Amino acid sequence: MTEPTPPEVGRWTGMGEALGRFALQTLAAIIVVCAVGALVSVATGHDISGGIAGACYLCGAALFLIGMFPSGGFSMIRGTITRRRPTGARQEAYFLVGLILIGVGVVFDLTRPF
Repeated sequence: MTEPTPPEVGRWTGMGEALGRFALQTLAAIIVVCAVGALVSVATGHDISGGIAGACYLCGAALFLIGMFPSGGFSMIRGTITRRRPTGARQEAYFLVGLILIGVGVVFDLTRPF
């Protein structure tokens, strides 16, 4: 009789799935924010690139502030996930999504593709 192999346990177990989920969420946020910014800028008669950049700046700053709220998630000082139970909703890295959105806003602001 062969014994079943135990599941793999380690610090990096499941990291690929988590990174893939984070990438999809970030891409979805970028698409939605840019689409809303473009629609609002077209509706108000402003420059599309400026509208997209403004939407990315506003949403990125809001997500960064929400992600940095002390809820027991990521610690900027230690650079690790804390062990205490968070008071927030989930341990998602919203501040990273916010920083990426701000970066996308900078790209649209500097290049002005539309």
